Amino acid sequence: ADPGDIAAAEILAAQPSYVGRTRTTCVATMLAAGHAENALPQAASATVNCRIFPGTTSEAVAADLQRVVGDQVQVQIVARSLDAVASPLRKDIRDAVARAVHLNYPGTPIVPDQAPYYTDGTIFRAGGIPTYGVSGSFLKDSDSFAHGLDERMPVASFYNNLDYWYALIRDLAGSR
Repeated sequence: ADPGDIAAAEILAAQPSYVGRTRTTCVATMLAAGHAENALPQAASATVNCRIFPGTTSEAVAADLQRVVGDQVQVQIVARSLDAVASPLRKDIRDAVARAVHLNYPGTPIVPDQAPYYTDGTIFRAGGIPTYGVSGSFLKDSDSFAHGLDERMPVASFYNNLDYWYALIRDLAGSR
């Protein structure tokens, strides 16, 4: 209800599944300094990866980082992502997703969610094309190994996903 409610954001951020879904997050992913283990470095650098919340600009995030580190450190955007707004929720798409999900999981509530990662959808949204990420995969956290070592999913989820995508694509193409 209040995007500026820092206390509420902190409560959500304490839950791993909500990290990056409610606000911009930044984390240092690479550090480099010095030329030898026994010498003070003459320079140091940090690569900071930010997952930027829709509607927030890269420049605003860079300015916040600069404010945090002070004037003795230079903040520079080296790999620009496209600034994009969130796509409006469309009833026709929500209804089509619900019909496809309910083929394998009748009665499951359909709840819109914010993806906490970068996708090709950002490019389309920045170009003014509403874009939605949907999935027919329903996994327990203990079964989710996406983008990790030994990536896999249960066989039943794979086949349910095929049914889901077939139904969703036919529905959105108008050939139910």
